[in-house]
Amino acid sequence: MNIQPIQKINVVEQVFDQMQQLLIEGTWRSGDKLPSENELSATFGVSRMTIRQAMQKLKALGLIETRTGSGSYVRELNLEDSLNELIPLMYIGKPSQVHVFQFREMIESASVRIATPIADAKSLKHLEDLLDKMKKAASEDNGKSFSHYDLKFHMVIVKLSGNPMIIKAYDILLNVLKESMYSVIEKMGYKPALDYHRKIISAMKKRNEALAEQIMREHIGQNYKYFSD
Repeated sequence: MNIQPIQKINVVEQVFDQMQQLLIEGTWRSGDKLPSENELSATFGVSRMTIRQAMQKLKALGLIETRTGSGSYVRELNLEDSLNELIPLMYIGKPSQVHVFQFREMIESASVRIATPIADAKSLKHLEDLLDKMKKAASEDNGKSFSHYDLKFHMVIVKLSGNPMIIKAYDILLNVLKESMYSVIEKMGYKPALDYHRKIISAMKKRNEALAEQIMREHIGQNYKYFSD
């Protein structure tokens, strides 16, 4: 192990940083048992209390786990575990519409570009069905129902990307996106979304990922323009 001597300044933080780096670079791998507190204390040249505090920070982040009577182990993390750490950050402050649109433009434009060449006939039919439900909700002037199917349309495209990081990031912000989507419909009405969704489906059917991405950017950009005017 490439462990550096610890300077007696912010000792716990220095130990924590080095331990975290050992996890990142794979010196300590998923499922590995960590050295004992005594061994780590001797290796780092710090007290057992310092080691214990640093390990508590790793445990709080869900990076390691303690097994009674056995010791501490590197947790076998999956992608969802890692991204779930983002959840508290999303609720520290309520995002502005600008932030939501910026997030959507990045995520959804990339998603439709990735999804267009690989979307099968069943998936495209699903999008068409959702568009039909949006048309029905618009004819009934039902904004809640319209925004529900509108968001579902975008969620389907995100899921069609097949990228678990994109999908999870979108899912984490789902409640924020729901609120934003309804606000958009209240302000803009039904027609813009219906027109853009029809164009997106058409581009996807033609397997034109560049056009699909361009239309999605225009769609979300128009939403932003309504709120910034």
